[in-house]
Amino acid sequence: MGGRWQDLDITLTGILLNKKVLILAAISAVLLTGLSACGTTQMNMIEVQKTTSRTIGLASSDEITVSNIKYGQRNSLGGTPVTYDATTTKGRRFGCSVFMIPGLTPLDKPAYNDWECHPR
Repeated sequence: MGGRWQDLDITLTGILLNKKVLILAAISAVLLTGLSACGTTQMNMIEVQKTTSRTIGLASSDEITVSNIKYGQRNSLGGTPVTYDATTTKGRRFGCSVFMIPGLTPLDKPAYNDWECHPR
């Protein structure tokens, strides 16, 4: 008789452990999926200033101020058109635009395409 109860106890312990493992695996999968689906869409202002100053033809990104940043409508892949104003230290104003693609994970930096700046 003692053998049956002991076998039953081992089986119940195994089932409970399997349930805990399954719950832990499900929670981990949900968290990882959530993190991988939300790449950063915050603009890297250092990159924006550096590339804008090169696009305009300035020697240094210290010579430019970025303001009036407006994010457009996201497309199905998460890419966003962004427009902003750039002003040089000498007072020249430019209207700029770029297409920003978020990173695949929150740790990845966004990628930028199609930089354009036009005098205002």
